[in-house]
Amino acid sequence: MQARDLKEYIKLILAEARIKEADISGDRKVPWGCSDHIEDLERRVGDAEYWRNKHPRGSVKRYHWGTVLKHLKEELKSAKKTANQKQLQANSIVTGK
Repeated sequence: MQARDLKEYIKLILAEARIKEADISGDRKVPWGCSDHIEDLERRVGDAEYWRNKHPRGSVKRYHWGTVLKHLKEELKSAKKTANQKQLQANSIVTGK
């Protein structure tokens, strides 16, 4: 194993050690940014949009669901960013760049 390959391998191990876990529907824990996590968040965003839209504008309930929706979208964005970073790391290791 070359020194450069060894450095990349060590970086990958350290990155994996810092991976967060996510709680998803069904009381399961999955790695942050995995496809199951992203699919669950997308489903939950859809549900929150449905419930928000059932309430009239300016109501407390609509505000509540809007806040829930905002937090879910932020979490989804973070999960997708993590998934993209993992994909880029995997590609760079495979191609050796």
